[in-house]
Amino acid sequence: MTFCYLNSRVHRHVKTRVRLMDADTVNNASTSTEGVNTNEVKAESNTVDSLEVFSSSGNVMQEVGSVGEILTRLELDLACVSEKLVNLDLFVMHVETRESDFEAFASEKEGTSNDIVEKAIEFDLLSGVLDSEVTELGSLLSSVAIEIDNVRKVISSRGYVDEAFILIEEKLHDSEKSLKQSQDHLLELRAQCTNFHGIMLTSQGDQNWEDSEAADYFNGDALVTPKTKIKMQTVEQQRHILRMLEKSLARELDLEKKLTESRQVEEELEVRLQQEALYMEEEIEDALQRLFEGENAAEVLLGISKSLLGRLQMAHFNLNGTVQKESYLQSKLQEMEEQLKAKDNLLGKSESTSKELGDKVKSLEKRLEDSEFQLSNYTASAKKSQELESEILEMEDIINTLKEKNSEAERRIDTAETECKILKEANVELDKELNFLKSSSSITSERINVLEKQLRDSELRLQHAVASAEASQEKQIMLNSTIQDMEDLIEDLKSKVSKAESLMESAEDKCIILSESNSDLNEELTFVRGRLACLESSLRQAEEMKKATARDINFRSKLITDLILQLALERERLEKQIALLIMENKAQKKLFQQKDKVPSPAPPSDGKDTRESMLPKAELSAATSPNECKEEIFKFSSITNVEENVSGDFMSSESKETDSSTRLDASRDIDARQLNWKYVLTAVLVFLISTVVTFLMQNQSIQL
Repeated sequence: MTFCYLNSRVHRHVKTRVRLMDADTVNNASTSTEGVNTNEVKAESNTVDSLEVFSSSGNVMQEVGSVGEILTRLELDLACVSEKLVNLDLFVMHVETRESDFEAFASEKEGTSNDIVEKAIEFDLLSGVLDSEVTELGSLLSSVAIEIDNVRKVISSRGYVDEAFILIEEKLHDSEKSLKQSQDHLLELRAQCTNFHGIMLTSQGDQNWEDSEAADYFNGDALVTPKTKIKMQTVEQQRHILRMLEKSLARELDLEKKLTESRQVEEELEVRLQQEALYMEEEIEDALQRLFEGENAAEVLLGISKSLLGRLQMAHFNLNGTVQKESYLQSKLQEMEEQLKAKDNLLGKSESTSKELGDKVKSLEKRLEDSEFQLSNYTASAKKSQELESEILEMEDIINTLKEKNSEAERRIDTAETECKILKEANVELDKELNFLKSSSSITSERINVLEKQLRDSELRLQHAVASAEASQEKQIMLNSTIQDMEDLIEDLKSKVSKAESLMESAEDKCIILSESNSDLNEELTFVRGRLACLESSLRQAEEMKKATARDINFRSKLITDLILQLALERERLEKQIALLIMENKAQKKLFQQKDKVPSPAPPSDGKDTRESMLPKAELSAATSPNECKEEIFKFSSITNVEENVSGDFMSSESKETDSSTRLDASRDIDARQLNWKYVLTAVLVFLISTVVTFLMQNQSIQL
């Protein structure tokens, strides 16, 4: 009876604790089961509708859209199942923690405490909830598998293959994989559930379970009843389990103590955090006020700095322009010097060429004189040649006459030869007759004498004919030689006349070319002399400009050095003033700390007074800050006026610098934060001025 009473009381207590501790898991499980049931009904109805649509309408786009909707539903169902399986894994871990308590309860039935009984009943109830969730998940997965099979049948019923259906098949394949994984996971959970039920049934037995709710639960909802039972544990094992339980209880007590301590620490930390939050709020209010004041001052200083930066940029731009002009002028000077050198070289070359041309002209003049002399000679020779031609014509007439005479002489020679032949024949006949007469005795001496005289006369004739023939031959040879000599002379005279004419033409052409070149050279000489005069004047102007720029640069460098000295003095004065302000701030802080330490009977409305006291301070700072900003504007305007009027007289710049120094002396009561801004601005100005000075010095060194 006592056990039944304890069991019922613990059962109620366990229900309340399960609702409190496992609210998330059980609620998620219940909602998921309800959602799963509704989703199952909807999925079945949707599958039926989609199949009807497939069968009724043959439109491909509608089929693809309906299949896509079914697949999205399946994916959502599978995602829900996976989330539910993860929640059930956590739930199984919680049930396993209760398993040790249940085993202790099963080992000691009568001597157990109320806590162990409660934990055992908790294990019983949690295992039942786990069984119900596993069965619901199994039904949901079976419905999902049916829907996948239906979609697979619909896709296989279509004969053609489209890109959309290929994508649907890939999605189906992915959903099948996820379904197999979830089914394996669910099988593991079922195995764990069967283990829990086997432990309960074997440890307690069918007779020890007297609680009606537990008996009904296991008789109605148990999925698997193990046939084999575990043997009873020995006494030593029970003692060991009890020791383990005692250790676990001691650990739980220690954990509860630590929890209480941690809660106390958390409460203390929360109180401290609240106090620190209040302090931080007050400090934030002060910092915000200071930030507001600093922002106002920063805006004013930013405007001043922007104006100064604009002026500095203009000055820098002007300096860059002057530097570029100087570099441009220097490059021009170098180019002009190079051009002068080149033109000097050209002048030297032109002078040398002019000398050479003069020599050539002289030589040509000499040649002209020679050619004129030769022309005169040629004219004389031409006259002579004409005379010779007339003589040649006369000689030709003579030659012709001589040729006629020669022909006549040749005729005579021929006749003489014929006569000689005849005489020879006659002589031969006479010799024969003489011989015949000598031989004959009858020839008289008179006849011999006559014949001898005839012979002698014929011989004399022969001799005269031979001599005349030889003389005529010699005359003919002499005539032929004279004719050839005259022909050679005529040809030589003709060649000399042609050469003289060609020389005359070439000499005339050369004279024309020389006159033209002389005129061109005279023009070039006049142009080069004028260009030289222009270059000399430009060189003088460039030297004067260089001297003027050097003077301006020296004057500006002196002014910049004076400004740097003034800025250094102002920086020292500001550092001294900052040091004095820091000392005053430290003294005021010490006074305020001493006042805070001394207890003052202040009314409860202290916060209002502090706020009211803060307001005049802020008003005073706001009232003083514009005056200080005006003084800073005056100072920087004086400095910029000095920079703008650099090209003015040196005395006027000194007077302006003295005015600026008086204005700087007038602005003494300045806040520490504004002095810091001033210090930063002065440092920036000094840096910019130093860069400008170094740039100018480098330009001067480059020019030198």
